[in-house]
Parts: sequence; C-alpha cells; structure tokens
Amino acid sequence: MTTIKATVNPRLLRKASRLFTGTLAGRIIEILQNARRAGATRVTITNCDGEITVRDDGRGIEDFQKLLDLGGSGWDPQLEASEDPAGVGLFCLSPRPLLVESHGQCVIISAEGWTGKPMEIGKSASAKTGTELSFTDEPWTLDTVKPLAAFTGLDVTVDGQKCPKEQFITGQSSHHPELGCRIKVVRDNGLAMWRRSVVQSHEFGGNVLVNFHGQVIVFSYRPVGGHDLTYLVDMTGETTGIRLMLPARTCLVENPALAQLQAALELEAFKYLQGQKHHRLPYKQYLRAKELGIALPEAEPVYRVGLLWANGGYPEPVEVAMPKGHALSQCYRLADSQEGDESDEANVHLLAALGQFDQPFVPVDIGSEYDGYAWAKLPTVGRVEVTAGKKLQETWINSGTLICVDALAITAHGSDGKVFRAAVCMAVKPPEPTKDGQRIWFGESEVYVTPQAQQELSNGEIWFHLGGYNDEGDTYETQEYDFDKELDAFWLALAGPEEPLRCQLLDCLRDLAKGWQSVTIQPDGRVTIIQGDGITKTLLPPKPAATPATSAAAGQTIAARHEPTLLRVDARELATILAALRYHQAENLQDTAAIADQAISDIASDGGTLKPLHSAEIDQLCQRLNLNNT
Repeated sequence: MTTIKATVNPRLLRKASRLFTGTLAGRIIEILQNARRAGATRVTITNCDGEITVRDDGRGIEDFQKLLDLGGSGWDPQLEASEDPAGVGLFCLSPRPLLVESHGQCVIISAEGWTGKPMEIGKSASAKTGTELSFTDEPWTLDTVKPLAAFTGLDVTVDGQKCPKEQFITGQSSHHPELGCRIKVVRDNGLAMWRRSVVQSHEFGGNVLVNFHGQVIVFSYRPVGGHDLTYLVDMTGETTGIRLMLPARTCLVENPALAQLQAALELEAFKYLQGQKHHRLPYKQYLRAKELGIALPEAEPVYRVGLLWANGGYPEPVEVAMPKGHALSQCYRLADSQEGDESDEANVHLLAALGQFDQPFVPVDIGSEYDGYAWAKLPTVGRVEVTAGKKLQETWINSGTLICVDALAITAHGSDGKVFRAAVCMAVKPPEPTKDGQRIWFGESEVYVTPQAQQELSNGEIWFHLGGYNDEGDTYETQEYDFDKELDAFWLALAGPEEPLRCQLLDCLRDLAKGWQSVTIQPDGRVTIIQGDGITKTLLPPKPAATPATSAAAGQTIAARHEPTLLRVDARELATILAALRYHQAENLQDTAAIADQAISDIASDGGTLKPLHSAEIDQLCQRLNLNNT
C-alpha cells in the first residue's frame, strides 16, 4: 500500500518573517502573551537608543532549542487545552537580531538563525530568573503599549511608567463553562475607556470583544435588532474549543465552538433585554426569545411621524406634526397595495403636513419588521387622489417638472371608512393610468404647486420633491443656489412679464441707509429720491468728457457767470439772503469744504458748472453785502 503523510518543509522557515502581520502592536502582544504563559506577573520594557529590552519574572527558558522550534511550545497540557498556543510567538521578531537571556544562559539569534542556521548558546553574566529579550525596533512607547497591556493581568511598565491593569469584565456576568468564558452584555455607549479604545483601533470596528488572555479579538455579530449592544467575552482559562486563527491570532476560527459562542451571545442579549423590562426588538426576534424561554413584554412602539424624511441629508421635506396627546392608535399607516405608486406616500405626507382638518390626520411610518405587535395594527390609507385646477404655468426645474395651478386638493381614504380631504399648496402628480388601469411610475418628478406655495413653503421643501441634492453633482451649496435661482425665475414669470423689472428696481433701493418714500427717474438720467426722513436727494448722470472746442466754450460760459451781476433787493430780502448764507456756512461747511447734501451742492455749484464758495469766501460775500447796503 502506498501512503502519504503531512510534513513541514524547511522552506517554511525562510518565510518566518511573514507569519505575522508585521505590525508593532502584533509584536508587543505576542511578547506579552509569552511572558504571561511563562507565569510572569511583571514585565519591564525599556527603550534606549533604538534598542528594546523586555524583562519578565516568569519561569524562564529551560530548553533554548524551543526558541527556534517552529510549532513547538513546551507548555503544559492545561494551557494547551485552554489557549492552544501555536509555538511561533517569538518568530514575530524575525528577522531582527535577538539576544535572549534566561537562567544564566544566552543566545544571539541572527537573521540567518531564524531561517535554520545553528546558533551557539553561551553563558550569561546574569543568573536572574525570568527572561530578558533585547532587539532593535521602533520605540515601544507608553501610549502604544497601554491598550495592549491593559487586560493581560500583568504589571507592565514602560521606561519606568506603569501601564493600566484592568479587569476585562466588572460586575455581574454569565459563566459558560462549556466555552471556558464569561459573557456580559452592555450598551455600546457603556464601554469603559480601554474597551472603547480597542474597538476604535480595530480597522472594521465590531461589537463583540473577546479577551483571549490579554489579546482582545474584535468582530461583529448582532443577534438582535433595534438595539446597539456590545458583548464582552472573557476567557477564564478553562478548556475551550474557541480557537484563534494561526499564525497571527487576530481573529477566531470558524468552528463549532464559535457557533456555540454566537448562540450564547443571542441568549445573553435576550436576558439583558428582559432585565431592562423594555425593548425594541422586531417581532420575529420577540418570538425567538419566547422560543428560547425568555419571556419579554411587547416591544415599545417604534415609529416615525410622517412618511418622508431626508435620510440625514438635505433638503428636508415639509414636517408632519403630531398634536400633543394624540394617541398612536389614532394614526394611520400607508397600505401596502400593489395598486399604489410612489406618489401616494408623498401625497399622504403632504396632505397631513399642509391640510387643515376638524380631526387630526397623522400618518406614521412603522417598519414591516414590527408587524405582529398589537400597537402596529393601525388603520391604513389606501386610495389617494389629487385634484388640480387650471394650469397657470409649467417648467422644468432641477430634475423634474414644476406645474403651477390655481387650486389643488388631496383626498385620502382610510380603511376605517374615514375620508380626509383638504386644499394644499403642493402635491406630487400621480402617473397617468394605463388602459388596464395600472399606474406606471417613470421616475421623473412632476410636482403641482399653487401660487400660495411661494409664501407657505421654503425653497428646500419644494426642492425635496423635485429630486433634491444629487451627490454625483456639484457641491450642495452650488446646487442649492442654482435651484433657488430657477425657482425665483419661475415665480417671477408667474407674476407677469414686468415683474422681473420691478424686482430689479426694488433690489437697487433695498440697501438705502435712510430708506425711501418715493423715487422719480427722468429721461435725462436724473433720479430724485425722497428719503425715509423726508429729505430730497437728487442723483445726476455723469457729464460727458469735454472736447477741446466745447472746453473753450465752457470756459467762456463759466467766465461769463463770474461777471458781476446787479440785483436789487430790499432790506428784508437782503437779511434773508444773509441768514441763508450763514446757515449754509454753519451747517454744510463747518468741518469740510465739500458739501455733503447733494441737493444743496447742486444749487451752490449751479448743477456742477461752478466751484462752490468755501467758508472764508462766504464771510467776504456777507461783508460786501453789508457794506453795499450801507
């Protein structure tokens, strides 16, 4: 008979450096695990110029050959049964040169030593018990070691600073001797700091933490829904079939013991919820708990008011409010009917949000997984009708068609015989029925609005039903801006062809500091504004640049205006002129030569053709008028 048998090829030794993840955390965990298995209670880690020294007070190493025996360990049978050590832990330091000292002996394992070259054992100057390892590596800092040492049960120090030493499970827990572990269920937000740091450091997160004698394995398993629960599993050292996948030992082997553990986690979850005296389990899991002998009350009601939501994004739909004191039993669910379409959900929501009723109409969303509970058995809305009046305007906006009508109403028929009908300012147009009476939804939104929607709804509440934000397009702010611009144009066009001009004019006046009472625009470009405080302000168009010919003529005109003018006035008129000059001097020329009031400036400069008199010149004018009058 020809036979075969399993062997280990020496080539495997050349791959020893690839048997582990290669991470610093992986090396720290393996060295601490070796120390603990050797009976150590204390481990001292020292960093010095790139060299790491790890000392422990364990039993030490009697047979140095075991150091390089890939797969051999020499651990006692009880530890083999409870931990299943692989005998490859020290190879996590390969291919680094390593000095090992224990019981007066020492050996330096070179890079070649890890792959099969014989290494000579010598005498050590130190006769201390325990084991000392020295090798080069990146720093083993306190912050790196702390989370890895927290649950080993060892007193670990790094460069003289103590690492935390924590119990993995505190308080009451359930013992499962057949699995060699204890289990405790907590809420996700109930994790203490070091347990939380373990979850956060895991690449994919997880809600099951298995403390395998200091090495914490994290994976995801959620036997119950409706609750964020974390499961703490602490191995006790009893014989167990739970195994870590070799060689890196970073996840559990999928074997019958893991299936048993998962069943135990499910049972413990139901027991935990039983102790809480309330839960939000789906109905099937409620029945599963009963099957396992765990008596639970019915789940507390789980529902959302309204039928539409933005799934954590924007824009938001119109909100449906439940009146204070309104019972869930008086609410409605949307019927699960093959005859309905996607517009029914939106229109029932809009009817409840925008309509006015004698009795409250409140639709709620309850997940089908809760069907079976008494509180989930509510009257339903089946048939939904939309009645639109005369079309006023229609245009394509964003990713749908917006249709303005002069009147709009939605009607919803309840399974309890009640009919809810109300005028609304927005509805989703149902698809046209086919010849066989079926309604086919093509995915393009058609939305009705009435003119009142401009005042009663926000732009975002309309945008929601016209496709909303597209995460494959521009930024949210850009898409929102574009939609607002298109919607504004829609409302302007609805108001009439002159409305855009009127709005532009109002926009120009909106920022006037003193407001305005009236504005007059002349054909020649002059603008006269009566401000909010009653003062008149005149704005003149800029004068065209003068040509050389016109400049000479303008100079002659200005010169002519400077010629003395004879004006006969009586004493009262002269006194009034002098008073006006002094008032102008005091009010307009007190602090500056420039005249702030545009209307007065126009008078003083003859419409900008003359240079106004300054304060000193007014003094001289007043003196001349007084002298000429005497």
